[in-house]
Amino acid sequence: MKKKEIKNKVFLWAAMIGLIGTLGITSFQTAAFAEKTQELQERLDKEVQEGIAGKIFRLHVVANSDKEEDQELKLDVKKTVVDYLSRRLGSGADLEETREYVLENLPEIERAALKTIEEQGKDYPVSAVVEKTYFPDKTYGDCTFPAGEYEALNIRIGKGEGKNWWCVLYPSLCFIDDTWGIVSREKKEELREALTEEEFRAVLEDPEEKKKVRIGFKWF
Repeated sequence: MKKKEIKNKVFLWAAMIGLIGTLGITSFQTAAFAEKTQELQERLDKEVQEGIAGKIFRLHVVANSDKEEDQELKLDVKKTVVDYLSRRLGSGADLEETREYVLENLPEIERAALKTIEEQGKDYPVSAVVEKTYFPDKTYGDCTFPAGEYEALNIRIGKGEGKNWWCVLYPSLCFIDDTWGIVSREKKEELREALTEEEFRAVLEDPEEKKKVRIGFKWF
């Protein structure tokens, strides 16, 4: 079933839930309609997420531990890797160019990260691999990427048991100053060009508002 068909069914089922609530139909029947609507919405969300995942490439840096010094080291390593890729890729590389460059230069990326680790007086090993990784809902600036599997450059420091830092390498959202928690209009346009309009809207959707809708489906 195509996404448009699923979306139409979601709206239809939601409308039916509202209607049956005014017709005195049993709570059991109402719950069954709500469950079906939720099922269709989750199916639609999964298709949208998979569409987004096929068009972006992420960076994921995992700290050795949650100790303050290890978390600070993680940020130093992420800066090293982002600066390295920014100088060599710039902001004009497309998805395949980004992916191919990273794959061809994994040893160099590891060496750059290891140098930063050693400069901070640590002897942790570091690994750099490209692989599919499951991410929960993650927000970067004011863009939220839905939970699911994404291809990513994964940098693991030491035991890799600490909190992580992430961004999107393509489109080049990593190469911005996200101090203010907002992705620039220019970068959003790059993201819009990479995604379909539906996928783009899903990234910009407020996750808290999305939760309210889900709760609403369950409480009709």
